[in-house]
Amino acid sequence: MFTGRRLAGVIALGLVVGFLIAFVVFRGRSKSAAPDASPFGPLTSASRLPRSTTTLPRDPSAAALDGLVVQQADVGSALNVLPLPRGNQVAGEPTLDLCNGRFPSESLRTARLPVAAVDDQGNPALSTEAVLYAKPETAAQAMSEVQSVATNCPRAPVPSPVGEPTLSTSFNPAPDKGWAQTPGVDRLAFDFTTTDQAGQSTHDVVVYLRRGRVLMGVYFWQPDAPQAAVAGQTDMAGIVAVFASRMAALPASVVNG
Repeated sequence: MFTGRRLAGVIALGLVVGFLIAFVVFRGRSKSAAPDASPFGPLTSASRLPRSTTTLPRDPSAAALDGLVVQQADVGSALNVLPLPRGNQVAGEPTLDLCNGRFPSESLRTARLPVAAVDDQGNPALSTEAVLYAKPETAAQAMSEVQSVATNCPRAPVPSPVGEPTLSTSFNPAPDKGWAQTPGVDRLAFDFTTTDQAGQSTHDVVVYLRRGRVLMGVYFWQPDAPQAAVAGQTDMAGIVAVFASRMAALPASVVNG
């Protein structure tokens, strides 16, 4: 998800011996459901999803991503934190697709972990994706690519290079003016509206954080509504600060590789 990918898929949930088994399908940043419908659909029994057959050698620091993303303890019983299918796969699983742009840095990722926080009806409130790159310079390249794509994003519809729907993207003023900056953590924040070829528009906010070779995306799927509490924070600035603080606390062995 590092792009500001839009959730538009289905979620499959099941209870097995008291455990929640969930799968969330991310399909770029385009939402095919009507604006008043859940993009995940109602909670149903779990189902199997195809797995990617291509894997890369595991990054020795991949486990550090678990402590960065939104966790069940952050949201309590108000939301369900769910893993994404193939979420630990890198090859063939895009992270960045803001404005349906092209991001050469995608091939330089070494690990990723996306999760989503949804309510019992499958409505997404927040999702996060933490990513490791080969070295700090390549994570910085990814941030530069995101900024360049956003700056040069045409208002006309743009076809997706990864097989997702064609979208037009309109950027609003950056939402983080006045937000406190976490020392050592770079930040890019975007407020934008995407419109598909059927004329359906959706408003989203995405915030990208980077320290060293670690990149993280924080996606707000309902930016115009009150935010569910995350680690006690109930506004976007505070929620982003939670994740920025976690990134700032990572050891040098993780961020430097």
